[in-house]
Amino acid sequence: MKHLRLKALPVSILLALPALVVAQTEATTLKAVTVSDAPYRADLSPQSPRNAYRTTESSSNHVQVIGREEIEQLRPKDVFDLLNSATGVVATQGSRKGFSGLMVRGDSNFRWIIDGTMLQPTMASRIVKSLPVMAIEEVKVVRGGSALTLGPLTGSASPGGAPVDGFVVIRTRKPAKDEGQARLAVESFDTVQGDVWVGKRLGNDTTKGYIAGVVSRSDTEGPNDKLDNGAAYNQGRENTAGLIKGGFETAGWLVDLLARQDDGSFEIPNANSHGTGQGSWYMKPSRTSIYSVTGSKAWTGQHTTLFGLTRAESKQTFFTANTAAGPYSSVQNDNLLTHFYLRHNADLGATKVAVGLDRVHWDAPNGQQYYEGIHREEKTNGWFAQVEHKLANGIALDGSYRRDRVHVVHGLDYYIGGAQPPGGVNSPLRYQNRTLPSASFLSMGAAYDLSKAWKLAARYSQGQQPVQGGLNPAPGVKFGDDEQKKWELGVEGKLGALFNPSVNFFQRKVINEKSVVGYTYKATNNSTQTCRAGAVPATGALSLGAGQTPLPCYGQADTQRAGIELATFGNFSERSSYRASLTHFTSLSNSAKGTTPENILDVSYSHGWGAYTLTGAVKHVASYKGSTTDTTAWLGGYTRIDLGLGYDFKMGKNAARVSVYGRNLTDKRYETSNGVQDVGRTLGVEFTTAF
Repeated sequence: MKHLRLKALPVSILLALPALVVAQTEATTLKAVTVSDAPYRADLSPQSPRNAYRTTESSSNHVQVIGREEIEQLRPKDVFDLLNSATGVVATQGSRKGFSGLMVRGDSNFRWIIDGTMLQPTMASRIVKSLPVMAIEEVKVVRGGSALTLGPLTGSASPGGAPVDGFVVIRTRKPAKDEGQARLAVESFDTVQGDVWVGKRLGNDTTKGYIAGVVSRSDTEGPNDKLDNGAAYNQGRENTAGLIKGGFETAGWLVDLLARQDDGSFEIPNANSHGTGQGSWYMKPSRTSIYSVTGSKAWTGQHTTLFGLTRAESKQTFFTANTAAGPYSSVQNDNLLTHFYLRHNADLGATKVAVGLDRVHWDAPNGQQYYEGIHREEKTNGWFAQVEHKLANGIALDGSYRRDRVHVVHGLDYYIGGAQPPGGVNSPLRYQNRTLPSASFLSMGAAYDLSKAWKLAARYSQGQQPVQGGLNPAPGVKFGDDEQKKWELGVEGKLGALFNPSVNFFQRKVINEKSVVGYTYKATNNSTQTCRAGAVPATGALSLGAGQTPLPCYGQADTQRAGIELATFGNFSERSSYRASLTHFTSLSNSAKGTTPENILDVSYSHGWGAYTLTGAVKHVASYKGSTTDTTAWLGGYTRIDLGLGYDFKMGKNAARVSVYGRNLTDKRYETSNGVQDVGRTLGVEFTTAF
């Protein structure tokens, strides 16, 4: 790990760097460096039948796309930092075994897809965190019922309970011509990041192809200062990643092949005095990989078939200790997920029909996170059908249905979470060769062009999974099927370059969501403790026969979140743009109040004049309680400000940019997980060039 402690560099020196470059170079614009969304990407076009992640017209108010140009303006350190600027999104710092995550409108049960490769949720953050931002063309956030066609909505690790809340779809870059880009950034906390992306076009008029790749190296020590309990931040990380992809287009075929690998190590953040867990846990080594073959075949102008076969792996050694001094013990966290999908799109003029199927196989032979040593393996099969119809009066209607079923080859009771289950690897809650009840999902939507400038959109979706057998209810609890119901109503306007507003009302209600509320066991005095709340009692407090363990009992509860999103975007001039949004929750059930910030505000902007470009972002997250019992501890409650200033110049024939920037300039040590603090103010210098 490096030793370039930028923290001690005066800000005045950083701000002087662009002037030093000005004196020696010829200024120009940076359009050659910025790679924006290009029309040649048929697989990215919102309504193209070749786009495997196309959503309906009624979904426009709750689907957000962040393109390459905005990515370069924001200068995110990773994908989570990038998504933290999206509407209603809060990127969370995981502690202990939780790792990084997202809350979107207060929901956290999202799935990730990278170039068609579906990631298993408990290992997704480890792969996404190490994906070079340089490789990304766009990131698409698909919320709620709009995600029905993208993949299984009851997924690996926890198919019981509420269904998947949506998808985050990442698409990597393809070259429009022979081109390349390089980046070097030096930041606070001994951080160095370097990336090189190169792409080349191949072929002729009848067969077109490309090959592209990126190599990336990042290294950071994290803060040297201590938390209030004397523990280290423990946020060092080093990683080397590479990605290569290629493809061709001929005779109606469009095929892409991708291979991505990374190798590194990372520390698990410690918590402060009102959090849990110190001991400087870490992963070393951490190796993840993705392999995929995806594409489409256009049979006629009306019929297109899409397909994909993907594989995602993680192999990691997880070191844990109760104190920073050790002794440390290690467990292996290995995961393998394969995904096959097949879709067919029929464009019949005013009517569009889509049908498809998915098969997902997840295998964690030596356990995962809280369940080390317990073999986890699942197979999920699903299918969907969707119809869209455009009426002559400008009304667009759509309806979708999906059905998923999970077969547990090796597994656990899904409602156990947050701790090793009673009995550990010998838990009676283990089972195998069990097929869970099928889950069904329905969504309906409508969009209406009120005028050339205004569009009204509405959607309703619901999901249901029958209650699983074999669960022990708490006294007085009568189990019902797990359900989820969502509706959205919004209006969006395109009023010109400067002002394009939208208003979106949303509500999500989860019904009969199960959770462990206590344990039934026999105490040493032979008294039977029925569904006693609290932690699993120590072995010495139990009077158990051979092979007996405490029996968990379950309660069920409803959770509701409802709110309004206000958003607008526009351009002041050719090189000046902004985007702003406010998510306000108007109704939160008791179970959601503690885990959901009432207000989330996001503003980003870019302004160019001459050879300079000023960029910035402001994010405000209201206070919320989280899971801690400490009455003095709150999550959120911060306003984060990011700023950057870039200077464009020529380096020979190549366009280049040198920038200075700062994240979290007010040095807020805010928390998004109980006890896990942000690292605070980060200053950096970045050099980027296109060739």
